[in-house]
Amino acid sequence: MKSFQFKFLLVFLLFVYLIFPSNAQNSTTQFKFELNSAIASENTLPFWLVSNNYGAIPNEKNIRLKSMLFSDFQKSNSDFSFSYKASFTAYAANKENDIFINELYGSVSYKNWLLTLGAKNDAVIFEGLSLSNGNIIKSTNSRAFPGIELTTNGFITAPFAKNWLSFKLNYAEYVLHDKRIADNAHLHHKSLFLKSKLSSSLHLITGLDHFVQWGGTSEEFGKHPASFKDYLKIISATAGGSNSYEGEQVNALGNHIGSYLLQLDYVGLHSNWSFYYSHPFEDRSGREFMNYLDGLFGFFIDFKKPNSWLTHLLTEFYNTKHQSGSGDISGYDNYFNNTIYGSGWTYFGRTVGAPLFLTRPTVDGITPGIGESRFTAVHIGLKGHLFENVNYKSNITYTNYPGWFNTPNSKKNQFSTSFECAIPENQFPFDISIGIAADFGNFSPSNIGGFIALSKKGFF
Repeated sequence: MKSFQFKFLLVFLLFVYLIFPSNAQNSTTQFKFELNSAIASENTLPFWLVSNNYGAIPNEKNIRLKSMLFSDFQKSNSDFSFSYKASFTAYAANKENDIFINELYGSVSYKNWLLTLGAKNDAVIFEGLSLSNGNIIKSTNSRAFPGIELTTNGFITAPFAKNWLSFKLNYAEYVLHDKRIADNAHLHHKSLFLKSKLSSSLHLITGLDHFVQWGGTSEEFGKHPASFKDYLKIISATAGGSNSYEGEQVNALGNHIGSYLLQLDYVGLHSNWSFYYSHPFEDRSGREFMNYLDGLFGFFIDFKKPNSWLTHLLTEFYNTKHQSGSGDISGYDNYFNNTIYGSGWTYFGRTVGAPLFLTRPTVDGITPGIGESRFTAVHIGLKGHLFENVNYKSNITYTNYPGWFNTPNSKKNQFSTSFECAIPENQFPFDISIGIAADFGNFSPSNIGGFIALSKKGFF
């Protein structure tokens, strides 16, 4: 285990020891073990066998064992509640074997607030059918960042409002401890979302998500600014001082990645639906919507028929071709790439944002950023029941990669699809999941693969 992971594990165990014993007698610890094997016709796996699995699946034929211990928040008369989780994956593949931490965290809930120390995966929304979990800059494609986060426990009614306005916010600091061009970089995150009640059945959510890579050391630029004065400039997105790189003195200190969210939710008698728009920005041009054509446009519907062959449907359209235009001085955004933080918006070799932003091949274990950042895509997700107690989920994704502005190539098309079904434990001594996936087109080789997973869960 790497030295950082070992130190992080010690801090986590100390946190649990200090905080959780007083509640241990009221908590219930659960376990889950999963054995999974994946194969394919090519040396790599199809897109949908690898993507959106929190970076836990190697892109080659493999056999994996995942184990976890966890305790959810418990109902009590106290304002305090606690949860924790430890999850590890070990795999054997053609090229390498590895063991790593998926999640390792402890959370303390007090009234409407939640404090988390550790590495915790984002919650899955839209029944896991979205290509990027509803946010173009933050999907479920990479591992969780280790750090500390303070957030509201869902939406909270604003002090001056009765029930027509509520808010949700977070503030977090993480460490990027994978092998990077900017070694030991930090990651700042904050967000604010407002929910307006337009009627008894209609709600409007607007919000801002903001990440900044900062600090660390790189071979080309040396030690990056990381004083408290620098930190204030980082979180406020203002220009750096004389000790920063020339580009940061003109724009903003650090590598900024953000998105605007607009979402309209309808809660009906026979169905619920959501329309959402996630718009990316990295500098002034994006913040001022000069790249207004780019973003994620999505529609999700819950048919409220839990036993139907189709229970949920999602459609999404992606466009990242504009990038603030080719003629503007602030154009050529080249999303998720950065001159100073050369590994870009990646973590352990995976894109943090929508997985259609494809990473460049690693060099000596270091990912040199995003190779394909311009594309259009249409995605469809389906979920429902095949038979009694047997449910399914399916993904259908078509993508066109036109190339960069001065090197266009309109023939780079990719079609990726998957189908998986789950048989619950009441039919067998364990849960069974099986699935197939395929890639077709002229962007990457045609590839067909599949997986089978056996899992068992219970209580201590």
